[in-house]
Amino acid sequence: METWSRLIQAVVPYWRRLLMSLVFGALSALLWSAELGLTFPITITFGEHRTIHNYVRHQIETSTRIINDRKEALEKKTRELDLILEDGSEGHRKNRVNKLNEIRRDQQRLESESTRLWLASWIESRILPNIPSEPFPVLAVLFGLAVVAAIGKGLCSFLQDLLAGEVAESVTIDLREQLFQKTLRLDPQTVALGGTQKLMNDMTTTLQMLSHGLGDLGGRIVREPLKAITCISLMFAVNWQLTLFFLAVVPVIGWMFHVLGQRLKRTTKSLLDRTSQIYKCLEETFVNIKAVIAYGTAGYHRRRLHQRGQENYQSAMRLVRLKALTDVVVELFAVSSVLGVLLPASYLVLRNETSIAGIKLADSPPSFPELATFYALLVGVIDPLRKFSRFYTTIRQTNVIADQLFKQMDRESLVSNPKAPKWITYPFEKLEFRDVHFSYASPLNEVTPERGPALKGLDLSIGAGEFVAIVGPNGSGKSTLTGLIPRFYDPNQGSVLINGLDLKQIRLREMRQQIAIVSQETLLFDDSIRSNIRYGRPGATLEDIEAAAHRARVLDFANDLPQKLDTPVGEGGRQLSGGQRQRVALARAMLRDPQILILDEPTSAIDAESEALIHAALKDFVQGRTTLIVTHSLPPALKQLITRIVVLDRGHVVGSGTPEELQATCPIYRQLFETAMPIAA
Repeated sequence: METWSRLIQAVVPYWRRLLMSLVFGALSALLWSAELGLTFPITITFGEHRTIHNYVRHQIETSTRIINDRKEALEKKTRELDLILEDGSEGHRKNRVNKLNEIRRDQQRLESESTRLWLASWIESRILPNIPSEPFPVLAVLFGLAVVAAIGKGLCSFLQDLLAGEVAESVTIDLREQLFQKTLRLDPQTVALGGTQKLMNDMTTTLQMLSHGLGDLGGRIVREPLKAITCISLMFAVNWQLTLFFLAVVPVIGWMFHVLGQRLKRTTKSLLDRTSQIYKCLEETFVNIKAVIAYGTAGYHRRRLHQRGQENYQSAMRLVRLKALTDVVVELFAVSSVLGVLLPASYLVLRNETSIAGIKLADSPPSFPELATFYALLVGVIDPLRKFSRFYTTIRQTNVIADQLFKQMDRESLVSNPKAPKWITYPFEKLEFRDVHFSYASPLNEVTPERGPALKGLDLSIGAGEFVAIVGPNGSGKSTLTGLIPRFYDPNQGSVLINGLDLKQIRLREMRQQIAIVSQETLLFDDSIRSNIRYGRPGATLEDIEAAAHRARVLDFANDLPQKLDTPVGEGGRQLSGGQRQRVALARAMLRDPQILILDEPTSAIDAESEALIHAALKDFVQGRTTLIVTHSLPPALKQLITRIVVLDRGHVVGSGTPEELQATCPIYRQLFETAMPIAA
């Protein structure tokens, strides 16, 4: 119920359109029942009375005769009751009670017949004068009314589906934006644990399925029950006893829907998971398409996709079988219930009776037009019920999809804002790591067995304005260390402090505004060079952007392009070379004007010329800023910038100092850079 409650909350902003959709659905249902109700006068036209005028006159005469008979019988029973009351003996008490019950039943029948006489008289005086007396003109009018009702019903259904579709699409857009906004508030580790492929699938395919489900829910799923309800209301007017007899099967159908619904829920969830696996397989293949082509492994990926497709096929077929089974079972119940009601109704008509085996099923013997109308209304109930059985699977699927979507929205970040944040004191003086332990979380929030702890009791202090190179073997914790500064993750134990203040006590936005990052994987957006630079400070002026582009040596190549800084970089920046992309990323970091600059192997994938340009650009920019660079190489240009080298191994600081000091005291440093001997100052 919580899932549906949240869906309703999402729909509330569009309640006007939803209300109009329901109004048109109700009108469509009323016109549907009216269309079926025309069976009664049409049947009269082809029956023994030939015209409605004759039928109404016959009903008036019949009701008048029945009323007179009832009155005489009532007067007789009243006199008999008076005689019993005069006796007053104890033995006649039971007779008095029986006689009172008979009188009460006769009075009820008299009132019912009087109502029928009044209605027939009203129709004769108010309606019939406006209706032709000949059968064929009447039939033509009735057929015309049926056409008008069908057109009106179709128009109302169209408007209802249109409004319901608008609401569904609007709600889907809102939910997508909410999920997107919530995801942007998560830390990178939480996003990765959930799986980016699954997240992408949820924000596209899953939400589209939800949109279809909500559209059906607000359209056909509402309209079909309304059609059934209006028909049942008319059935009560024709014969309430037989209607109750028919409704006795409803609990059985409800139980059947519940059983099938539980299986549908499980099968739908499995299908969503399989679809997500296909999405993951495709994304991994296309992202690594160069490796696939270079190593000739297309066959492997085809087989893998085929396997995922077969798994998806099995889940989809289970869902198809359940839907088909639902249709068959509902059809069986529908036919059985209709025949089960029509059989006793036909008996009453053919035998001119009101009861079967002492069970009263009608107030007066029903006529053939009443039987035909009752049958038409039964079909009018069964048809929406049969359609609803198909939409019931949609309801269950919508519930599963929405539940999965809300679980994504409810994910909590492993990194959160403090409830009572404190402000950073300026000027910036020191960045400190105290006894920091960190392990990457697994989906079960446990230490990942394959990786183990990334940092183990790490202690490090970096002063303001230092340019520190972080080096060490692969897996030593270099990138993890720098990731703790912008709080991509928080230590499991220990603290990271700035000016003595724990980063956990600082508002995330404030802390990250002081940091700029240039990573090994250059992250550019499919926009112009200028826009990618502006990303570092959205409110920057054109002059500021061009100044940053100049400092990062971006203008060296941008001025040769036809559109200069307005040149599109393409998806992922593919229109630029690796070195050009990295200079754009550096310009973006420079525009931010950060207190702390983090360079995570910024030159590992570029040519020597671009590396030299980047080092030259950094020479002036890093003055007075705290800079950390993760690197596997120490070219002379970089050594001129760094003030200290920190060596990590297995999550510990195993060395710190100048190149000369580390060459003499740190074996791991010598192993890493022995090919660079001798080391120049």
